[in-house]
Amino acid sequence: MKQWILVIGLVTLLGLCGFAQQEIVIKAWTVGPDDPSITRKLNLEAAVERLNKYLAVVGADVRVKIEATFDTTTWADYKRNNLLALQTGDPEKIADIIVTGHEDIGPYAEAGYIIPLDDLIAKYPEVYEDFFPALWESCTYKGQIWGIPQDTEARGFYFRKDLLRVAGYSEEFIESIPERVIAGEFTLDDIVDIGQKLVEAGVVEEGYAVWHRPTPGTDWFQFVYDFGGTLQDPETGKLVLDKSAVLDTLNFIKRLVDLGLTPGAMSQISWPEIHSSFSDGQVGIFLTGGSWNWAEWQRDPYNKSEDYLWDNVGFAPIPAAQPGGEPVSVSHPVVHLITAASRHPELAFLVVTLASAVDLNTDHAIGSGHLAIRQSQLSYEPYAGDRHAKRVSELCAPFSRFSPNHPSAPFYWDALFRDAIVPVEVGALSPQAALENLIQRLKGELGEELVVQE
Repeated sequence: MKQWILVIGLVTLLGLCGFAQQEIVIKAWTVGPDDPSITRKLNLEAAVERLNKYLAVVGADVRVKIEATFDTTTWADYKRNNLLALQTGDPEKIADIIVTGHEDIGPYAEAGYIIPLDDLIAKYPEVYEDFFPALWESCTYKGQIWGIPQDTEARGFYFRKDLLRVAGYSEEFIESIPERVIAGEFTLDDIVDIGQKLVEAGVVEEGYAVWHRPTPGTDWFQFVYDFGGTLQDPETGKLVLDKSAVLDTLNFIKRLVDLGLTPGAMSQISWPEIHSSFSDGQVGIFLTGGSWNWAEWQRDPYNKSEDYLWDNVGFAPIPAAQPGGEPVSVSHPVVHLITAASRHPELAFLVVTLASAVDLNTDHAIGSGHLAIRQSQLSYEPYAGDRHAKRVSELCAPFSRFSPNHPSAPFYWDALFRDAIVPVEVGALSPQAALENLIQRLKGELGEELVVQE
């Protein structure tokens, strides 16, 4: 019934009754680049199909046509082509709807390429109040909402339940780790303690207790958040380097290496070796895992059955740094944006709203290895039946954090890793010296766009 009211209201607003039937074209740019994410395009097409059915029933003399592209090249190429078109300012060359990473919101908003959506969101509370509240942070820039979450994923840590059993941990404790993390009873110190016990008991070799990704990424921001840091000023949009939180992060990394839990040459280990070593049970904890790894380990060349993973592998958000604190899970939502060049922004927004239906988004989440964006998906049978996806959503969604909506956020996370974490890990710099090195690197690149916070 509510969808009928929405459509009738739109018909009234646009004055679409009593005239010869017309066709309104809505253009959309969507991206994979992975093939399974084709549902980003297909769901918009399905939304328009549903909209046209509603319009026909209420006797509206209008139909909507969707012209959607799906890019499978690279994120960099896709974004470059979008930017070139946006810079023309020509509505004929610019889509009404853009599907892209949330990090584009800041620069696109500053350039005037997209419109704020707060007023439109307020018109559809029955839809948008069902979204996980934490996701709106990823769509907010300078106090306004500029995007609608299209999908998300989660980051956290994986642990080998079988190895913990061999080290002497009880089944009750092992299975309770995720709940202990959520309650703030299991912290980063507990990861260190488990790593030490795995090594001391001879369950894993020295340097094989705690591994992490060997490359830059948004994952590293998790630890800055975990130690109480901020990354962006909400009023100015400038990036923030929180000296205390970054130093605590670097000290934690040094501690892992000094205790023989993580190899100093971690950044030199390849991704395939990391995944094979963990999925084969040679590594105790994978500190910077992602929800997508679960499916990855079931495919070539790892070929672990889902039953094997449930028996031997556990997952939880990054534990709090201090007892009683909240865990952290940094996510990278993909979002729908409405362009300022759109001739029909409210109609384009309605298409996005219909494309965010529980069934359509669940089809996308399950088919492409992503997670739910709406709370009601957790009780929708197709999603609820995906045991891992449902479990990760329950564990991580309430604690989701995001990289800043700033064009230099990728430079920040790259510098954090290459100019601070790696030098500490290999023993080239002390944590304090690495912090100063990072500050100078960021100041040189960002200038006035960086706030150094004591």
